[in-house]
Amino acid sequence: MQELELLAPAGNWEALEAVAEAGADAVYCGDKRFNMRMLKPGMNFTPEELQDAAVYLHQQGKRLYVTVNNLYYDREISELRNYLSFIEQIGADGIIVQDVAVVALVQQMGLKVPLHASVQMGISNLSAVRFLEEHGFARAILSKNLSLAEIASINRECQLSLEFFAHGDLCISHTGQCYMSSYVSGASSNRGRCIKPCRWAYRLLGTAADPEEFSYHLAHHDQCIYPYLRELARAGVQSFKIEGRMRDAGYLATIISVYRRALDRIIEDPYYIPDAQGRQVLFNHRQRDYTTGNLLKRPGREAIGLDGSREPFFPTQSRPLLRVKAEDYQPQTAVESYQTQLRVKVGSLPQLQQLIGSGVKQVIIGMEKMRQEGPNWTEKQLKEAFALASQGDIGLYLETPRIITQEDLKPLEKKLQALAEFPWQGVIANEYGAFKLARGLGMAVQAGYGLNITNYETGSWLLNQGAELITASLETDRDSLMAMAKLGEKLEVMVHGPLCGMITDYCLAQAWSDDEEADCVIHCLKPDYGLMDDYEQLYRIRTDWQCRNHIYFPYDLALLARLPELAAAGIRRFRIDGQFYKPELLRDVIAIYQKAVDDIARGRWAEQDAFQKLLGLFPDGLTAIHL
Repeated sequence: MQELELLAPAGNWEALEAVAEAGADAVYCGDKRFNMRMLKPGMNFTPEELQDAAVYLHQQGKRLYVTVNNLYYDREISELRNYLSFIEQIGADGIIVQDVAVVALVQQMGLKVPLHASVQMGISNLSAVRFLEEHGFARAILSKNLSLAEIASINRECQLSLEFFAHGDLCISHTGQCYMSSYVSGASSNRGRCIKPCRWAYRLLGTAADPEEFSYHLAHHDQCIYPYLRELARAGVQSFKIEGRMRDAGYLATIISVYRRALDRIIEDPYYIPDAQGRQVLFNHRQRDYTTGNLLKRPGREAIGLDGSREPFFPTQSRPLLRVKAEDYQPQTAVESYQTQLRVKVGSLPQLQQLIGSGVKQVIIGMEKMRQEGPNWTEKQLKEAFALASQGDIGLYLETPRIITQEDLKPLEKKLQALAEFPWQGVIANEYGAFKLARGLGMAVQAGYGLNITNYETGSWLLNQGAELITASLETDRDSLMAMAKLGEKLEVMVHGPLCGMITDYCLAQAWSDDEEADCVIHCLKPDYGLMDDYEQLYRIRTDWQCRNHIYFPYDLALLARLPELAAAGIRRFRIDGQFYKPELLRDVIAIYQKAVDDIARGRWAEQDAFQKLLGLFPDGLTAIHL
């Protein structure tokens, strides 16, 4: 049996000592500035404590991994450089990384500390793992959304050490792709500030659920794969990670000791099955009930704590959401003259037809398919699309989905190979596996907003890896967006369109069907399918052809009033996602934004009537989110 590592969390010195004494082989922890667990001021380590932790663990033959696993804004990069030097100096055995700005800095500074790809990077397929191998990573912490078979498939063909979360908190959304907290409050889950909208009560509409009953429809049980440690070891997992840097020492010591005994037995006897006694101890110390997540099958209703009775606490509650108002428009007559351009995502040929003669010269076609929109982009339709685009002097771009698991990889690769025959201007990749695939096929590749690019350093690094354009993360704050404008023509910002806040493998419609185990009968096609909060705000749900549920913020993004400011900062490319709009609505939206872009080029700004018209086109509301 290969060496198996038990990796424990620690949020303070007491927890560090407790998990080390309980049998952890390695401990992961972070300081009070640059890591993901920032909600409790009294937790995390000072630099002096981190240095002491390295000495303490190394004296016992144990390892220290430091979490540098946040997304960073430009104002943090200078301090981050100094911090990375410090981590190398104290002899940390690895750093856990989400933002590739850290990779860029490590390479620039010539540091030797091993890189571990955080679960926040969403590494869920072999192509993404190989991307990491190319760039010097020592380990991949795999997405929690993978099945046992997918993990084994990845392991058979990769060289990296693989780590997997064995126990602890489990999000309903695919890791690294949940933006809902940011949209609702400006507090980003990908920056360790999640306010947990997934732990709010909602009414579920458009299914067999009682539409009047509030339940915790997104409140996932905790992960516990203790009974399947043997199977995970056989699948190639080398490091078994326990979640819980905000948990107390007593709780963690109990959990670690149970997993320690089981892993020791598996190392001695690869056929050992973790015993019922250990399961009972874990059960008695649970906070939420347990689930195996995606390990054996997709999560169903049994994986959700609908009544909320085992939630440790509810940190926040639903709230009224900010909407764009008429008075948000700031009248001004003259602005600086800048040449900017629009790029528009469409979902059908009729939409594309509306763009002919509109002034738009760049159009995106997405590979993700939503059941609510019906089949689209067959080979015949694509040929028609390219013929139309040629008439209108329009360049077409292909966009890959935000989620590509190992199961999705071969179909995606086959599809990309077939589509490479068309004269695309480029491929927009939203995760690192697709980035590597497209580049390997010789296609011009661009970095989509699914790659969570929040600073200049990350954007610059991706350009050096072959990206021709960078789309800023929708979670980038105003100041960092302005700093990223140094990328010039290489930077794109989304200014209008629907906001997908969560992507989950849990299909709420199927979970509430008469027979959850029966074949899918596409309950999700009902027009009012969604979650309603107690302010009557509807989070609509669309379902892709892999039956993943995409949960949307109630209001579409609209940054029309901010275009002069963005242009003045140096941003020259604006994106509109119109793939779900009726062709006539998309035509009207494009006309409004194209006029604004043309007016900026003329050095004038008189869009008040257009702004009012835009508000009228979306009676349900529009938002500027945290911008």
